[in-house]
Amino acid sequence: MPRRTANPGLSSGLMLLLLVSALFSGTAAADLVSGGKAYESGDYDRAFKDYLELAKLGQPTAQFNIAVMYARGEGTRASDIYAYAWATLAAENGVEKAKALADSLRPKLAPGSEQIAADIEAQYGHAVLDQHLLPKIVAEENSGLGDRARCHPQHVYFPVYPPEAQRQGIQGKVYVEFSIRPDGRSRNPRIIYAVPRELFDATTRDSLLHTEFAPAPAGSRPVECTMFFQFEMRGPGSQDYPRLDKFVHDTLNKAQSGDPGAQMLYGMLLVGLPQLNKPRSQALPWFLKSAQAGVPIAQFQVGYSLLKGWGCDCEENKGLDWLRLAAQAGEADAEVTLAMYALRGDPDEARQTQAKLWLEQAAASGNHDGQLYLAALLAAAPGAETRDPKRALALLDEVFRGVRDDPTAFEIRAAAQASSGDFKEAVKSENKAIAEAQHLKWDLAPLNERLARYTENQPWYGPLLEF
Repeated sequence: MPRRTANPGLSSGLMLLLLVSALFSGTAAADLVSGGKAYESGDYDRAFKDYLELAKLGQPTAQFNIAVMYARGEGTRASDIYAYAWATLAAENGVEKAKALADSLRPKLAPGSEQIAADIEAQYGHAVLDQHLLPKIVAEENSGLGDRARCHPQHVYFPVYPPEAQRQGIQGKVYVEFSIRPDGRSRNPRIIYAVPRELFDATTRDSLLHTEFAPAPAGSRPVECTMFFQFEMRGPGSQDYPRLDKFVHDTLNKAQSGDPGAQMLYGMLLVGLPQLNKPRSQALPWFLKSAQAGVPIAQFQVGYSLLKGWGCDCEENKGLDWLRLAAQAGEADAEVTLAMYALRGDPDEARQTQAKLWLEQAAASGNHDGQLYLAALLAAAPGAETRDPKRALALLDEVFRGVRDDPTAFEIRAAAQASSGDFKEAVKSENKAIAEAQHLKWDLAPLNERLARYTENQPWYGPLLEF
């Protein structure tokens, strides 16, 4: 059983709760909001551009807005044909007022125009979107809920509330994804969303690394998991669960009303709260609605689900398209995922270079995982042209600020030191990694294998982090 702190709820009233609260409220619908603001300010060119991008993803409100702007000649040349086409698409997607607009435009169309409009509709209709973009949802009983049972912790480690946050009276929320290996311990916790940024990240990673999950038979595949953390400056009580139920209910109501931020959040709740115990197939439609509204985190979730076959058929091409959309919007987790996808199997130099470019972008934004994965690549890449152990060590200076006793960071440092020819220091760093891994009850075989090479003055090249 992992080391636990005394229950601070009995003394200082501080406790880490595996609950949930609002992760974001005013920024989730950025693209729809920016389009609306641009329109209200008279910047029709910007509004048209924003709405058109979302309309092509199948977002109904954006499709209707594009139809109106074509009808009025706002931000584009006036066109009854294009207005009719987009209004028809919006009506098919459930926008009632779009049907009225299409009906009013139809008499104005010149002979033969309806076929031109139909050709336009065919480019962005359901059939095309289904083929090239939309996930095929898998029935609940086939959606992998059984594997996700391993995501339920057996013994939760409650770390000390972050002192800086305690001094300032700050509370926070964190959504994290991680993998569980057959040894029942988590690896590579990735902070997907945090409010406020960074303040609770290290504490969340610390909790997951020390938390125990159910082990699996040797040779079992790792399981990908998600979890919500809420940091509150009070003790837990029976009132927490009714509060949680109310929050889930209120979030669902907002999601059903069409709020893209609430749609994203409700999807997170379904897959991140053990209390709800829902399969990914129920969360994915909410992620998709939010993604079509232009929310980068939701686009990442849809893309990642398609790559993994979480709640849907595994369709890599669609997944990569969604991830690229998210990455183009600056979503660092999408950049990291694209990089790790490029590094699958036995990557050639071109794929290593592609991965390095994605990781450079993520690292440049200050993303912890971007820095960590880039350091791992530079330390132990199979291709000599990609390796840069000196830079890897410099990146690790930043990484170590966000970790406490994660063996992975020490492993990367050991690999970088060995790649630089400093085998004495590499042995020290690898021994430190082994000591930490032993404390966390990890499978030590891969670490001992690398230690043996460093002891024999040989570097080790290969993937230090798995995708």
